[in-house]
Amino acid sequence: MRGNMVQGKFTGTDYGIVNVQMEKEKRVPVDEHRAFMRHNFSFFGGISVLYALFFTFCLYRNTSGVTFPFFVAGTLVCFSLCMKRSGVPWKKGSSFYLASILLLGISVFLTDNGAILFMTQAGIGLLFLCLALHQYLDDEKWDFPKFLCIIGQCLLETIASMGYPISDGNAWLLDREKGGKSGKGRYVFLGILCLIPLLCVILTLLISADRVFRHLAGRFVKYMDLWKAGEILCLTVMAFWCFYSFIAMLNRRALREECGERKKQEPILAVTVTGVLAVIYVIFCSIQVGCLFLGQVNGSLPDGYTYASYAREGFFQLLWVCIINLAIVLTCLSLFGESRVLKGLLALISMCTCILAASSAYRMILYISVYKLTFLRILVLWALGVIGLMLAGIFLRIFRPAFPLLRYQTAVVTVCYLFLAFAKPDYWIASYNCSLSAEFEENEDGWRYSEDYQYLLSLSADAAPVLLSEEGITGFSEELEGYCRRMEDKANSCGIRSFNLSRYLAGKALENREGNG
Repeated sequence: MRGNMVQGKFTGTDYGIVNVQMEKEKRVPVDEHRAFMRHNFSFFGGISVLYALFFTFCLYRNTSGVTFPFFVAGTLVCFSLCMKRSGVPWKKGSSFYLASILLLGISVFLTDNGAILFMTQAGIGLLFLCLALHQYLDDEKWDFPKFLCIIGQCLLETIASMGYPISDGNAWLLDREKGGKSGKGRYVFLGILCLIPLLCVILTLLISADRVFRHLAGRFVKYMDLWKAGEILCLTVMAFWCFYSFIAMLNRRALREECGERKKQEPILAVTVTGVLAVIYVIFCSIQVGCLFLGQVNGSLPDGYTYASYAREGFFQLLWVCIINLAIVLTCLSLFGESRVLKGLLALISMCTCILAASSAYRMILYISVYKLTFLRILVLWALGVIGLMLAGIFLRIFRPAFPLLRYQTAVVTVCYLFLAFAKPDYWIASYNCSLSAEFEENEDGWRYSEDYQYLLSLSADAAPVLLSEEGITGFSEELEGYCRRMEDKANSCGIRSFNLSRYLAGKALENREGNG
């Protein structure tokens, strides 16, 4: 037991000294963790309300403005206060998560690339979840399957805790009544819950019954903008409910952190599968080294092939093969018993995967040299670099079983993504492609009918300082005018809350272009 009875009172040692009067009535008993949350509902509920209001202020119709890093910092502060109240100390290694989350939060208002914004915000959520699990649980011995299992369990348990804001608040108000304090707030809250559906029905009937009242209600709705008010209310309630439920889930200690000893499977099964794959990969890698890497020097490609066309044939397929190989190696390390033959085959497959990754990257570079840059091509090169670094950790894990592979891979992906988030790929795409604009000008149709031209004008505001400069796109077209209008709208949308550096710079570039025009 983590708590004990002292003269009719409850002491929870995990959370500091918490005294809860034992109820005289017969009720369903609650464990110490639930009793702790109910006794401290005023604190956790108050923090959740403040967080919900701050969340709405920062993010309502504004998910990429200057308030986003403040929202991220505020989330970490609220979480830290809840940890302190729960008696959970900061652990070694948490500073990496904190720094990464804050840096990613700052990167959000520096870019206008929709794909980068989505991945960054998803990454912030995942890193925050990792931080919370690291703080409340012992994750030192987790492997990748255990990590995925805990993530799924965490989400399900949070959903299962959605009723706790009501039950904890009701229990807290009952305790106040028994302590001689006013409990009328509970009835006010219940009254409001009953009033909302009743009010909707009655107002609907009254509006349909009288034209004058309907006109007055219409003017009121137009003046108050009830739709926007409803959005704000729903967003605030959602933020409160989710934050409190998440903290309640963590304090309920519902997640099982223990890593049970899994029965290792017979390694001969893995040796059979990986042995055949290793032979195939050795043959394929020999072709890559002979034709792609050395063949460009010796000119050994088949007749009718150019290196651009040869490169175009397989970089996406090789990328998927690399990802599958990573999954195979990680699965074998996790499920099968010790075997020197298996270790040797896994090391061989890892080496072949490195060659496959290098082949895919080299094909992509050859392809870019002819067909220029796109965001997807940059993302492929980035992913191949990450795979290469992850393979280095897998090599260590094969021959050193105690190597913390999950932490290493988390750090690799996080640090590499930080570089991508701050790099503004659209800017470099525009710079590289515009530097080759002479090729378009030689075409009798010019820029206007070029697919590359259309692609450049589909880029985000990150590319505007290049595209709207003297070295960028010259001349006039309907497409360019449309791009300029889009950049003007983005620049005009920058307010105190929604200021975005990339959109602001796009507006300045547009002003300079018009001034020089």
